[in-house]
Amino acid sequence: MRQPLAVALLVFALGGSVAVWKLTSEATPALRTKEVPLLGIVHPQGDPFQQFPESFPLQVAVFWTSPGPDPEGPLPLVHSLKEMGIPFFLTRDLPQALRHRLVILYPSVDSRTFTQTQAGQLTTFVREGGFIFAQNVFWGGLRNLFGFLSCTPSRKRYRLAFSVTKDPVTKYLNRPEERETQLGSDHFPEIIWTNGYVPDAGSVVLAHFDDGSAALLTNPMGKGRVYLLGLSLLDVVLRSQNNRDYEAQRHYVNAFEPGADVWLLVLRAWYEAYGKDWVRLSTIPGGQRSALLLSHDVDWENSFAPGLDFARMEKANQASSTFFIQAKYVDDANSKAFFFAPNLDILRQLKAGGSTVGSHSIIHSRGFNKFELGSGHETFSSYRPRGLGFDTASGATVFGEVRVSKELLDGEIPGQDTIFFRAGHLRVPVSLPEALERSGYQFDSSFTADDVLSNFPFALPRDLGFEEDSGIYEFPVTIEDEEAPGFAERVPQALQVILANAENGAVSVVLIHSNESILKAAAEQDLLRRLPPDIVKTDMLTFAKFWRARDRLQWSVSATSVPTEAVLRVKSDEPVIGLTFEFQRPIAAVTGGATMFPDNRHLVLAELAPGHSVSLHIKYLQ
Repeated sequence: MRQPLAVALLVFALGGSVAVWKLTSEATPALRTKEVPLLGIVHPQGDPFQQFPESFPLQVAVFWTSPGPDPEGPLPLVHSLKEMGIPFFLTRDLPQALRHRLVILYPSVDSRTFTQTQAGQLTTFVREGGFIFAQNVFWGGLRNLFGFLSCTPSRKRYRLAFSVTKDPVTKYLNRPEERETQLGSDHFPEIIWTNGYVPDAGSVVLAHFDDGSAALLTNPMGKGRVYLLGLSLLDVVLRSQNNRDYEAQRHYVNAFEPGADVWLLVLRAWYEAYGKDWVRLSTIPGGQRSALLLSHDVDWENSFAPGLDFARMEKANQASSTFFIQAKYVDDANSKAFFFAPNLDILRQLKAGGSTVGSHSIIHSRGFNKFELGSGHETFSSYRPRGLGFDTASGATVFGEVRVSKELLDGEIPGQDTIFFRAGHLRVPVSLPEALERSGYQFDSSFTADDVLSNFPFALPRDLGFEEDSGIYEFPVTIEDEEAPGFAERVPQALQVILANAENGAVSVVLIHSNESILKAAAEQDLLRRLPPDIVKTDMLTFAKFWRARDRLQWSVSATSVPTEAVLRVKSDEPVIGLTFEFQRPIAAVTGGATMFPDNRHLVLAELAPGHSVSLHIKYLQ
């Protein structure tokens, strides 16, 4: 490779950069590749009712109120409940739903949703000890049940604040960033639709919009209680996770910004407050409180060797990380090629030493979010993209950046299967989920947590839309190293963000560029040593595999003939270590392959092999 490069530099000195680009475009570097098959798109089989069926009494019943020709799909609620580990099923059968203690009416209720007879059934259900959570109820026939006199729709409400209250659904909202959230920037003349309620004398307002109207209220009735939310989870959860909100974030990165997580935590608290003998699938493996996911971006010619210093330091601190590698094999206006020896030897050392490797694209362009999808047949032998500036490029496609980088990483690193991606400059095209899924990836980390208002991993919807998830899971970046005054001077602030996430069972993703390993490695080591022992420190790929298996887990809890006993059945289609279940009732003993934590409320399962099922017999304390 050195001889053509020397000739190219000589041509540049004599005739200019155009001659260099022409020469390098004709030369094919001698790099090893591994074939990347172009996969088809796999759509979920069956309708949502088949995907999420009724299977045990502790499930939350989700009554889907919009079965029309163009309904709002259940995906926002599915994200919210699955991320919190809350068991649920979907139904259009009201009597079936009302057999369960907890019912969610989703997505809205108008005059066509229920008959007067059904309204009476709902009221009786609550009076006799049922609990309902609903959003956007408009029908006057249910005003008495939900405790409002009227409601006013608007697209000009920009903030929401929780009142000082001891209501159990606000249990996890103990920080200022959680108790007041932004729904959109007031730079927009209109943002999401909201419904501001006027409460009646018997209801309690838990949150207000900025115009003073009620955003969340609760109404007790008989032995039960209802909650009513004046906005849609589509707008405050899924729209944010897709980064299609109205700039609702107050920070871009390096801060605690839980705007979408607030609603996940409200639902979790509602489930725990009113579910009888509830069981929940924990978000963190091994019964731990949180996880710190470590990563490094390698996107410069001198960023490879310092990576070894980071890896050694992490191993000495019982940690590991994922290195996202830019496979730059072409010279362009932004930088020269560097995906060659001795850098490739360093990548092999990192892999052999226990670090994991992901893709960081080919040309690392700021304009990646504007790239065309491409054909899907881009290969190393023909793909020659070039950056013409920081945000412009020629010959570049989304498929090319993700597929060809995988070809090279898998070909040059023994035993490598690249299934994790991070976009250069964190610029995300809407076609990225499709390109990743069809190129054999499983995970992505191209958003920041503050920008998508969520600190939990989530399934990435196809086309960043609202109807269907892709097969890709997103792990947004929480802390990065380049914002002034630099990571070395921000360790205490980073630790505070990590601890805030830990309170909610959320993870924190740290991104450190490996361009320098003296100040940055010392700062990372300082952070690792300050972590509480109940926060796992690991690489991104290991945790991502856990989260994917957790998200796809099949589990149920059934009672036995003995009131103080139950059976937990679990099946995983993927290998998984550390699955943890949290119980409302304290446990006296368990048999069948699980470890009980000293608090008697957490069970950690033994490692599950793919397709393996386990049945745990649980005996509760009297």
